Amino acid sequence: MSILFKNGFLLDFDKEELIKLDILVDGDKIKKIDKNLSNEKYDDVIDLKNNIVMPAFANCFYRSIEGYKNSYLNEREIDKKDYNIIKEYIEKKNALAGVCFSRDFSFEKEGFIEDILSYSESELDEISISAKSKIYIKIGQTLKEMGELNSLSKKMPSEFLESFGFLDKGTIIVGGNCFEKDELELFASYNTQFVLLPNDDARSGRRFANINSLQKYDIPFALGSGDFAEIDFFAFMRQILSYNSFVMENVNLLSEKELLKIATIDGAKILGFDGEIKEGNFANFIVLNSNNILGDNIFKAILFELSKNDVLYTVKNGKILQQNGVFVMEKTKDYAKIALRSKIK
Repeated sequence: MSILFKNGFLLDFDKEELIKLDILVDGDKIKKIDKNLSNEKYDDVIDLKNNIVMPAFANCFYRSIEGYKNSYLNEREIDKKDYNIIKEYIEKKNALAGVCFSRDFSFEKEGFIEDILSYSESELDEISISAKSKIYIKIGQTLKEMGELNSLSKKMPSEFLESFGFLDKGTIIVGGNCFEKDELELFASYNTQFVLLPNDDARSGRRFANINSLQKYDIPFALGSGDFAEIDFFAFMRQILSYNSFVMENVNLLSEKELLKIATIDGAKILGFDGEIKEGNFANFIVLNSNNILGDNIFKAILFELSKNDVLYTVKNGKILQQNGVFVMEKTKDYAKIALRSKIK
């Protein structure tokens, strides 16, 4: 199926401006990007009405089951027959928020370590040896956890990970709020990446990771929604900037442009995808409401003036997942029944 998206303003990170272009999608890929493409001989032509086209968000770490329980059920147990329905529900919330690239760890048993203190040394050795891909390790979110690990191993947590060979595997640290200079320097000497969870941190009262330190040591990082079901990357980015600006009083803060790129293109890269909007790439992009843009700095305006409610289209692999908050070819489900069943138990 071919779709021509006309009259959109493409956000150009390099030129730092909006450029009016048409996007031709053929099947699951972008076939052509140019000005004033002919609207003939296509299966569908969609007028974007001068709204903004930009790369889709990447949700690099979330857990649908835990998120649903934490957000709606106060951690009550869920009947396993409802797992797939909840997974679909959270995927739809991702799409509404403009997410095309994501990874749900509710259903992954391998390649993820949540509580490293609960593993024996032999188990950690086995995980490291058998790992065929990057290992996600949720660690360093609280000083208490860091102290316990240091007391048990007699090593800094980063050195503890190094001793088992995890850092050689291109480890992805989930959280990492409490790592200091020496540990970040060690991570920087390996191909270590971070995924920050601003929503989890804000709701749990944890301090945020110092993004300036990550940037200083050239440690790539991305964002995830974590263990809560609410997904709004505009809010996540504002949380990070506000914390580092007002609490940490960092003057050399990441720009809105850099953080927007981290939440989209850089996050997609951590997940193994090319999130740029260019010819030959998979057609993954979102369309934002330009009517709510007031400021002259386009990156600042997008970050501070918009929310997930301004995502007019989410296009994933050439398919329109949602338009103006309505899912295409949606099968209606009563998600409230899941909560009701869980409350009765």
